[in-house]
Amino acid sequence: MATPRIREHYVESLFILLLAVIFAAAVFTARGWPWKTALFPMLIGVAGCIIAAALALWTGVKGGEAPTPGDTGGAADIFLDVNLRSGEALVRTAVIALWILGIIAGTWLLGQMIALPLFVFLYLKLGSGESWPISVGLTVCIIAFLYGVFDQVIHASWYEGELWRALGIEMF
Repeated sequence: MATPRIREHYVESLFILLLAVIFAAAVFTARGWPWKTALFPMLIGVAGCIIAAALALWTGVKGGEAPTPGDTGGAADIFLDVNLRSGEALVRTAVIALWILGIIAGTWLLGQMIALPLFVFLYLKLGSGESWPISVGLTVCIIAFLYGVFDQVIHASWYEGELWRALGIEMF
């Protein structure tokens, strides 16, 4: 019978394999697209495949060696804080899952150019409790980055959002 760490090692390996397959599928899917459209999935897909391969190699080398809390050498596992109240980890997981669903719904409804900065601002202000100057400043930086790099340099096509489409408003 396998020890818990050995079983955990197999789960890690399967997860890494799943990530590698997803990244490879992104690269495979994007290969027939126009280069501007394929640029992002290709870059992320190739980088993800390289990282997944390195992580698979690392996991294979480290094998069943059990990490210890506070071990800063090499890849770190996430340890559940033993001081958490019962159910607090589940609540934290649900909260971050709701934030992720929020950015997906916001992007679908409002479009990328509005939803991404809005998400950054709301997460900084409500999710992290940052001050107004930090929240507004970082949001302005995100807007400048998105507009400058993706709109002006790369000329990316922005998803406009279903709300604007339903109202007949052309945003970008």
